[in-house]
Amino acid sequence: MILPKIALRNLSRQKRRSFLLGGALAFGMFILVVVNGVTGGLVSSLQKNFSDMIAGHIFFLQVEKDSDGKLINMIKDDKELLAALAPSKLDYEQVTRRTQIYGTVIFGGESAARQITGIDWKEDTKLAKSLKFIAGDASTMAESDGILISMTLAENIGLLPKKTIPYSERAVIRRDMKIKWREEGKKYDLGKAFDAEIERLEAERKQKQLEMAPSIVGESLVVQLSTIHGQQNVADFRVRGIFDTQMDISAYVDRERLNGFVEMPKGTYNLFGLVLKDFSNLELKTNVLHQLLKDKYNLVPAEKVSGRSSNTILDDIKKEDFSGSKTLITNLNNELGSLVSILTGVQAGSFVLFLIVIAVVMVGLVNTFRIVIFERTKEIGTMRAVGTHRNQVRNLFLLEALFLALAGTIPGAVLGFVVLKVINLFSFASISEIGYFLDGGHIAYTVSPGMLIGSLVMVVIFTLLAALIPARQAAKMQPAEALRTQF
Repeated sequence: MILPKIALRNLSRQKRRSFLLGGALAFGMFILVVVNGVTGGLVSSLQKNFSDMIAGHIFFLQVEKDSDGKLINMIKDDKELLAALAPSKLDYEQVTRRTQIYGTVIFGGESAARQITGIDWKEDTKLAKSLKFIAGDASTMAESDGILISMTLAENIGLLPKKTIPYSERAVIRRDMKIKWREEGKKYDLGKAFDAEIERLEAERKQKQLEMAPSIVGESLVVQLSTIHGQQNVADFRVRGIFDTQMDISAYVDRERLNGFVEMPKGTYNLFGLVLKDFSNLELKTNVLHQLLKDKYNLVPAEKVSGRSSNTILDDIKKEDFSGSKTLITNLNNELGSLVSILTGVQAGSFVLFLIVIAVVMVGLVNTFRIVIFERTKEIGTMRAVGTHRNQVRNLFLLEALFLALAGTIPGAVLGFVVLKVINLFSFASISEIGYFLDGGHIAYTVSPGMLIGSLVMVVIFTLLAALIPARQAAKMQPAEALRTQF
């Protein structure tokens, strides 16, 4: 217990020096925790939000060619896939079987392109619970002609008045405000007043939308779409619910009714999704399923799937000459593509910055401990003269380095978590452009325990290595020579 006490006393003797070195370590750990926490949370929220909308985290698609060579995306039998889930040991919440096609939703002469998703409402219960309904609900969707649409789609096709004030109308409002202010003798700097007026008007329109929404439940819509053989068809649906979302991706209908319009046999679908409870390490989990199914299906090779969207892969398959069916196993990260890559790159960049900070600190530590040993030469000689062993002298300086590393990194990590918690308290729900990256309107954070512990261990090891050479030099000093030193 004597050496640790002496080490702590020595650090306190040079408070400014210890503070600067420890502060640099704390800064590096702080940046690492905050950047990785935020980017990890953005990726996690992105995956969660998209998985709610597009059927899961791991996806299974099958394609075949018809007599005319046209590629048909349709799953007829998933028995082998279901059988492989048990040995895969993937912990999942549910499976989803959906039919997804692109169509044009038409009402009263207005139209908007949308993905139309057919749902088995008795099996796929998670979606209905995740939708934030403004009017109506999904309770009567099963085996019906119902369609669930977003507020944005309702605006685009004229079912609801638009909430956002267009540029031309904004210009008129600004002009009228200038004229009024000029008549009243006010200055023309009306930026804040104009913004407040626009916010007030849009809030009024939003309230009007909410009041009108129940009245459009029951309205008939027409959807223009193509069959799996490329023929044009028209489907009629009746609005059963309107939901509010920051991710206006799809309108939802009954799967079997949609299948009838696109000429898909009853019970078939074109997208099998696996909703995982833990969606970390998606690539590894996808590969596990790929290995279990490689002898059961004609799989697209894993190396041709990684990092590429399913649409890109299907375009490549169209050019291939094959018989029977081809099966594609992919995941959400591949579908999100560059978004996940960018955020992962930011995480990697923060770690590189952390390493640079640590490298600079290590150089400073080596030089600092050399100076410390030079300053304490007589003290080291006295310790050696009274019987202190060389190993104890070396360990004393290593303990100082250890305490310095812990005193820097632990507060830096704690401060990083505090900042992440503060960031999480603010709501960004009003910024619709970043809605994909938010969790309930807030920026979530996720810090990998392995990354955090590994970084702490790495800092401690590097700090000890930086102090090791000067510590060995101190241990090798001869007592008599050290005591004769005149400084």
